[in-house]
This record gives sequence, structure tokens and C-alpha cells, in this order.
Amino acid sequence: MKTYVLDLVSPFDRTTVYIERKNIKNIHLKVFRDLKVVLSVPNEVTDEWISYFLKKKSGWIEKQLRKYKQSSGYNTLIDIKSGTSTQLLGQDRRIIKKISDRNCVIEEEKNIIVYASEKSKKHQQILERWWREKAYDIYINEMDEIFNRIFRKYGVEKPTIYIRKMKTLWGSCTPSKNKITLNEYLLKADLRCIQYVILHELTHLLYPYHNNDFYNFLTVQMPDWKERKKQLDLEVVQGL
Repeated sequence: MKTYVLDLVSPFDRTTVYIERKNIKNIHLKVFRDLKVVLSVPNEVTDEWISYFLKKKSGWIEKQLRKYKQSSGYNTLIDIKSGTSTQLLGQDRRIIKKISDRNCVIEEEKNIIVYASEKSKKHQQILERWWREKAYDIYINEMDEIFNRIFRKYGVEKPTIYIRKMKTLWGSCTPSKNKITLNEYLLKADLRCIQYVILHELTHLLYPYHNNDFYNFLTVQMPDWKERKKQLDLEVVQGL
């Protein structure tokens, strides 16, 4: 993956932008909560155009970086501390670490309480396991509903769901393997946004490429998909 160094003002100064060349038609610029900046462009875009585009968007990039820097520690599941904030299904939750004779997670209206024994103190591992299991259950339930309602009549086989931690994608579909991979951090998003991502990936079973047929089908099945996508980008990752 190529990189481009963008000169911004302090404290960001020389910020690295990761350039991804893909077989896509549109350009996607994203700033993540870990302060990573990624620009995805069609294969034919020139280096000169990329340089021009990033300089033009430098003010926007700096604004997003500053916002995430000021809220450092928010919405993270990495190296959790008691009092760390995150999101779960679109709602703010506070993670509380407690010592107990049992290892478990209790979900409350505003808190996620992680219990671990004094001896193990494996709060991080316990939370990650619970999070992944919850994500899997919700993704499977939503995919079953959408698949049975929309896709079964087209004679396609229901795909297998895999869950991974992904930095730049909410989901991906490999039609040749009948496989859909979803980002476990998608669980932070509102359920409507999760449904959009699942429908998007399922649609690739019928239309492998992002062409007019793909988007026409998506719009017929979910007329408000653009609003859901925008909500997802704004709530969990800033993107263009």
C-alpha cells in the first residue's frame, strides 16, 4: 500500500495518508478514530491527482483528526480501562471492570460490566469474546431475516458469515466461495446500519460489481440505504 505525507498544522504536522488503489468507480476518503487516514481510489487515478485532491481536502482531514484527538479514548475496545466509553448498537455505553469469582459480562442500559477473577484479571479477553459472540448472534439473525425475505426466491445459496476485525471495511462478499465477512466493530452501529451492510453484501451474490444493476436492486429493497450509510459513516467513522 502506497502512502502520501500531508503537511498539516500542529499537533498533526506530517500526517501519513494510506493510498488504496482498487477496481472501483468512486473515491473514498476516511478518517478513523485511531487517527488513521485512508484514501481509496480507482486504479487509473494518477499520483498528481491524488496529491491535488488531498491538499484540497487537508482542512477537512485536519478537522476530523482534531475531533478524534480531543475525544481520545472514546469508542475504543482496545486496552480497556474502567470508565472507557464505547458504542453498542448505536448507543453510548461505559465499560466497567470489576473483580469477581466468575468471568462474565453483564449488559445494562448504560453500562457493560466486565467481571474477571482477581487471579486472572483477563477483562480484555473476556470482553472481546463476549463482543464477538454477540456480534455473531446479531449478524446471523439479521442475515437470516433479510436472506429469507429477499434472496431465497432467486435460488442463491445462503452464504456463510465470518467475523473479523477490519480497519477499512464494514463487510465484504466473496461470491465464488459463498462467503460474507463482517467487521466485528460494526456492532457499534445502529441496527438499521447493520441491516444496510448485510443487504449490501448479500446483493453481491446477484451483482458482483458496483454497477447500475447493483444500486438499482439495493434501492428497490432498501429505499433509504443512502441515509443509513451516511448515519454509519458519521457515527462510527467519518468518511466521504
